[in-house]
Amino acid sequence: MAIAFTVDAPKSFEANPGLISFHARKPVDTLEVRVNGKRYKVVALTSPQRKATIGPLGLPSQDLTITVTGFRDGKVVGRQTATNVLGLPKASMTILPITKTPPLTQRRMRRLPHPGGTVAAWTVNLASGLGASYNAGARFTAASTAKLPIMIDLLMITKRDIVGSSSWGSLQAMIRSSSNDAANTVLEYIGGSTTSGGAQVTAMAHRLGALHTDTAAGYLAGQDRKGTNPPVQINAQPEVPCCKETTAHDLGILMQQIVEATAGKGRAHRLGLTARDARVALWLLAHTSNPGLFEPWTQWITAHKIGDVDRAWHDVAAIFTPQGPLITVAMTYNENGINQSTSAEYGKRVLHTALTGLQAPPPKPERPIPFHT
Repeated sequence: MAIAFTVDAPKSFEANPGLISFHARKPVDTLEVRVNGKRYKVVALTSPQRKATIGPLGLPSQDLTITVTGFRDGKVVGRQTATNVLGLPKASMTILPITKTPPLTQRRMRRLPHPGGTVAAWTVNLASGLGASYNAGARFTAASTAKLPIMIDLLMITKRDIVGSSSWGSLQAMIRSSSNDAANTVLEYIGGSTTSGGAQVTAMAHRLGALHTDTAAGYLAGQDRKGTNPPVQINAQPEVPCCKETTAHDLGILMQQIVEATAGKGRAHRLGLTARDARVALWLLAHTSNPGLFEPWTQWITAHKIGDVDRAWHDVAAIFTPQGPLITVAMTYNENGINQSTSAEYGKRVLHTALTGLQAPPPKPERPIPFHT
């Protein structure tokens, strides 16, 4: 027998800005949304519907339990609850193409103090269509940032909901704990071996526009620890051993593809990354064990993936401000060694430059209409 009322969004283990989607056997004329047991919104549909999507309504920026109840003529048609829903602001689905690089912000990005060695930055404001960068085309050792495209490829090829699937545990360990062994397991699931899986992920990344990303053949086992807008230039190229590598531009593009897919947009969505997949990806990236280079400096939800080795510290993040999503990347490399705290200071400067230099200009005041007596 068909279920009387099914909520397709939000589901458990996803980031959601108050996008409510349902289907029902009987037409529904009213939806009630409860957050952590308290009434949050009541939405009257324009006409009774068996299937509809409303929102985004906006949700508190924290982990939530969401209950959606459907009514018809005041009587309950059905009710469904989702736990572990990460609330996002309403503007999280405001996504514009990046069409302009403000010259002043670009110069500021180039002149940012950094911890020595070689650095790179790439940032775009999806709500304003503005971006800026520095050294965004230089290749760096990817370290664990390579797990970002591995996750995207796994989500694309998994035809059922990833939550509860046979690879869900490995995916969580790979992203939330940055487990190398779990990454190898996922690569084997993708391609049959770490080598074939790495080649498949690299090809997928290239199709998404991350042309200088190479995930190589996985990670050392047993090593788990507990031209465009903006420009893609090479200002300084560090020494990079073969072969796991990426650029600030590539990491930013991959994160941008995830955010765009939540709204049913972008190349990744067209290639098979569903909106549900993307919302799960953001939930995982927002629940990682390490705060990285950006999260310490912002009060907003930050979905990110770090990568670090003895000479490099990187982070790529989607930051969900009340005005809309901001994608930020900071990459640092020093052959004499580098640590998280000094790299995080550079991340702080990149974030501040993005927040102050990529906002949409305020609307021009309307000219008053003369009033003649």
